[in-house]
Amino acid sequence: MRKVILALAAVACFAVMGCGTKVAYTPTPEAAKVNPAGKFSIGDVTDTSGFVFPADEKDAFKLTDAMRDALKAELEKKTAFAMPGDYVLSINIDDYKPGNAFARWLMPGAGKTELSVVCSVADTDGKELAKIPVRRYIAAGGGYTIGAWKYVFKEVAEALVQTLQNEDKRQNGPVPPPQ
Repeated sequence: MRKVILALAAVACFAVMGCGTKVAYTPTPEAAKVNPAGKFSIGDVTDTSGFVFPADEKDAFKLTDAMRDALKAELEKKTAFAMPGDYVLSINIDDYKPGNAFARWLMPGAGKTELSVVCSVADTDGKELAKIPVRRYIAAGGGYTIGAWKYVFKEVAEALVQTLQNEDKRQNGPVPPPQ
């Protein structure tokens, strides 16, 4: 009985620690000009992850389209989207792993879903004001993490917009992961 309780406690710890979002805000000296109430437009969205869906994947999608759509939806929700905007956000997808919910359920850490991007914030003249790297991963869980390979883009977009609109935390350095 004691072994069962210890095993359940270990699984619970893995489940709590199995997800995370890391965000940092790296400003240039001109970054003080970024108004958190400003309007943001979306510039280039590129993919250097090297990830390619298998040819027989029926749910395949373009990573760049998923990131652009998620970011636009989040900016519109926060009324910070405009074409053209005061600032231009350019995104590069550095890493993407779709993961596997069943593998995460069997053994936390296996089948991890991961998305890493770097967002560049520029003024309308193209001068870079800041970089925001975001890494979101889901390393544990089971049925409730099915589809993480799709919704991870929404969560990264939420973290980006939260960072852009939270001036106090931006000025104090890296933003801690959302709870």
